[in-house]
Amino acid sequence: MATSRRSPGRCAGWWLLVIGLLLGPWAVPVPRAGLPSAGARALGVQAAAQEAAGPGQELPDALAVSRAFKRVVRDVRPGVVHIRVAGGKAGEVSDEEIEEFLRRRFNERNGDEPPGDTEELRKQFRHWLERMEPPPGAGSGVLLDTEGYILTNNHVVAGRDQITVVLSDERELPARVVGTDPKTDLAVIKIDADNLHPLRMGNSDELEVGDWVLAVGSPFGLQQTVTHGIVSAKGRSQVPGVDIQYQDFIQTDAAVNPGNSGGPLVNLRGEVVGINTAIATRGDGYNSGIAFAIPSNMALKIARELKTAGSVTRGYLGIVPVAVEPADTEALGLPSSAGVLIDVVVRRSPADHAGLQVDDVIVAINDEPVTGLEQFRRLVAELRPDERARLRIIRDGQEQRVTVRIGVQPERLYATSRDDQRVGRELPRLGLTVRTLRPGLFGSRKLYDENTRGVIVVGRDEETGKPPNVAVREVVVGCNDHPVRSVKDLQEVLENTPPSRDLVLEILQPNGDGKLVRVKPDNSR
Repeated sequence: MATSRRSPGRCAGWWLLVIGLLLGPWAVPVPRAGLPSAGARALGVQAAAQEAAGPGQELPDALAVSRAFKRVVRDVRPGVVHIRVAGGKAGEVSDEEIEEFLRRRFNERNGDEPPGDTEELRKQFRHWLERMEPPPGAGSGVLLDTEGYILTNNHVVAGRDQITVVLSDERELPARVVGTDPKTDLAVIKIDADNLHPLRMGNSDELEVGDWVLAVGSPFGLQQTVTHGIVSAKGRSQVPGVDIQYQDFIQTDAAVNPGNSGGPLVNLRGEVVGINTAIATRGDGYNSGIAFAIPSNMALKIARELKTAGSVTRGYLGIVPVAVEPADTEALGLPSSAGVLIDVVVRRSPADHAGLQVDDVIVAINDEPVTGLEQFRRLVAELRPDERARLRIIRDGQEQRVTVRIGVQPERLYATSRDDQRVGRELPRLGLTVRTLRPGLFGSRKLYDENTRGVIVVGRDEETGKPPNVAVREVVVGCNDHPVRSVKDLQEVLENTPPSRDLVLEILQPNGDGKLVRVKPDNSR
């Protein structure tokens, strides 16, 4: 289990281990909280209860909790499997990993920085590392049904030639990969066996912070290990060092260590509420009381699709969304900072065909409010291709409704060229592409006072070169003696000005100077 740059819990840095350069690739350093462990808290509660009950008296509440734990463990253990993997190839090694390899090699051995002319060395290391066989590994899994389908983490089985499943009754069986989904770090494998005992999947949405949970798995190869803790937080995303694209983690303080990957996090009803996936440590690969699990509701949806199709198809809008900052609300005429702002629209995408524009703010999808960036990305991904989604947006301070026919998410979500991106609103009459200026846009804090209002130029019509005296990053603050504070203001002036009349733009330059630019009418537009 790991929180690494490539995938938490993954032995993606296995090649560093092979040469003895990394001692613990399983986690991103996280300071240990100065709080007692779950076990210490439980002992404290029991001591307090004993004192209240008096000497020699039974502790009915503590004993009831103990019996509940034992009942859950008895029910759950038969549905938890140990997974051993071997063989395969490392696959693609990133530039960042090569740089880390070189940095460690030179810093740890020589105390020096890598030499500047190491391009050939980089190529040789890449060739060698990508062809090496990774060392044997291990993880855990959850029996989904009596047919032998098992849910685990992608990083446990991805790229492996040999997969062996060890059941709770010590039967060892070969397994094959049914499907993998690196974007959520989930995978489904299958064994052929009878007398299987699948686990019940619970509703992770019902979990609350403070709920007791148990983790079952094979930390460090110790099969059928059970630990307990509480739900520390929900909805964790953008966890440092975790490169899973879709994150909505349950955080727990249950002891989870390397080898727990893919195993269940269960509630006191014995239902699976999460798939243990990542840990945070002080850099030594050992649990520091912070572990992360994929919610069961997300995991079950992915598992069903992997069982039937072998891969996951996700919905696609064709935009680059960003979070709405509190400072954006005034500039864009928003009632609050809820929703996500469209920073880029991909040309010829579903969003483009539906007429969505840069600086539109999406506040709801199919009547579900958009509460944040990660939640929005998940909502879109869960839509089915060809489905017609109803979006509620705010454009120029006015709420509108737009229907979008959802597309299929490409493998590389944001791999589009500059020519395929709309980065602002195009004003053909001016030959300019513009956006409403808001604090921080395109580094404008360094160029303009945060109280400056207007329309920033983000592109020009290079074919015509018109208007010749307006440059990118200059700000239009007025037009024909009308103040301009937003794209809406500028569009209204253009609409109310006859095509045969000149336009006079009042421009603010980054150096603080102002100028007037006259735009002649162009009858060809």
